[in-house]
Amino acid sequence: MLEIRGLTLRAGGRVLLQDLSLQVPGQGITALLGASGCGKSSVLKWLAGILPEGVQAEGEVLVDGQPRPTGDRLLAYQPQNDALFPWLTIAENAALGLRMAGVSAKLATARVLPLFAPFGLAGTEGLYPEDLSGGMRQRAAFLRTMVQERPFVLLDEPFSALDAVTRLKMQTWLLARLSATPRGGLLVTHDLQEAAALADRICVITAGHGVTLPVDMPHSERTEAAMAPLRETLKSLLLEECPP
Repeated sequence: MLEIRGLTLRAGGRVLLQDLSLQVPGQGITALLGASGCGKSSVLKWLAGILPEGVQAEGEVLVDGQPRPTGDRLLAYQPQNDALFPWLTIAENAALGLRMAGVSAKLATARVLPLFAPFGLAGTEGLYPEDLSGGMRQRAAFLRTMVQERPFVLLDEPFSALDAVTRLKMQTWLLARLSATPRGGLLVTHDLQEAAALADRICVITAGHGVTLPVDMPHSERTEAAMAPLRETLKSLLLEECPP
């Protein structure tokens, strides 16, 4: 269990987030939902230990009840864009997280290459990012994140740059990957539909605070009609910050 306790974020004298507490179980997806500028991405950056200069944070991180530092090795962070280096091959990009963790180039490559087929990337090992579609680049970014085998993954709007069809395919693919290699995911999104479709629990940031809702329905039963009440509840929470 990953736990955030009492997180407050300030920037330029403005409070972005006030006393956020949130639990992320070690399996399934917890979505962090909110309007632009409410501090969602900053929560992930704080956890990853890369909070931008000028943003101050107060709060505590715990894993299984034990305090942990931000930037902890138990957390793998994936930024909003794929962040692939254009001068590296896809195999080299995918192995980069392991290399930065001190794994030798030979061992990192040996661990990455068998995963190209399961991640739908077979045949792209020697290509460069410019040779791949947006969806394929995103899969390469996921491979780089997941191969580190850390118990928790932090995903910052990983599908926002994709077209609607590719986004839907990647959402389905992500659920399958997290089911095949169970770990806890904290997903930042501003998309009500995405949160309702993917998450096992949803934390809505509104007026600087967080409200967490469980999503008890199996993914196989989450039709458009079945999820409509949840989307309306989420919309109502988000609109509390912006009354007419």
